[in-house]
Amino acid sequence: MNQLLIILLIACLASCSGYKMVKRGNPFEDESISSVAIPMFINKSSYPGMSGPFTREITSLLSSFPKLSISTSSSSNSDAILIGIIEGPKRHAHAFQTTATKYTVGELEESIGDRSQFYLPTASTFTVNLRILLIKNPTTADRKLLTSEVGKKLHGHPKLIFQRTMTYNPSFNRESKDTINADSGGIVNYPKTRRYFDQTVERIAKQSAIDLQELVLNVF
Repeated sequence: MNQLLIILLIACLASCSGYKMVKRGNPFEDESISSVAIPMFINKSSYPGMSGPFTREITSLLSSFPKLSISTSSSSNSDAILIGIIEGPKRHAHAFQTTATKYTVGELEESIGDRSQFYLPTASTFTVNLRILLIKNPTTADRKLLTSEVGKKLHGHPKLIFQRTMTYNPSFNRESKDTINADSGGIVNYPKTRRYFDQTVERIAKQSAIDLQELVLNVF
């Protein structure tokens, strides 16, 4: 009886792994898509440096499917084009929400001189929407329509293979130190804060590739 159970378990695992291998080969094979063009993602938000990391991570993911050919040129003769649109607040004033602050006391009070004390932001959060579309053999008119605001509602368009929007709400730290001497970090250290922000963008870009992988493996 035990031997029979072991044999059935092995057979079950073998069948599951075989299924995954078929899906891993080319998730869009049933749509007769063997090649996909992935141009640089469009950044419609006020956040800097978004297009590169997201484009790189998504391209790397789809390039890992051995039976799917990937091009980075939108003018290639690929079967489909994958378009990424990064959306968020368009005004910088609305881009970040402060989640933690520090009052200018102690060494910070000395740094601000005769000004009144105030709260410095030490952590912020922001919201990014990544809209991804896979369009089969699109014309210029198809691309213009499907990437517009109206296109968000056209889920039944005959050339639209899929359209998904993934939302991320990451947070990052802000550097704020005194300016008492030459070795101090500066009351607001922009280079370090920007580095923290860029690292956060890299992290959510990697997460977007994981989320897209789950989508294509589960749906196609």
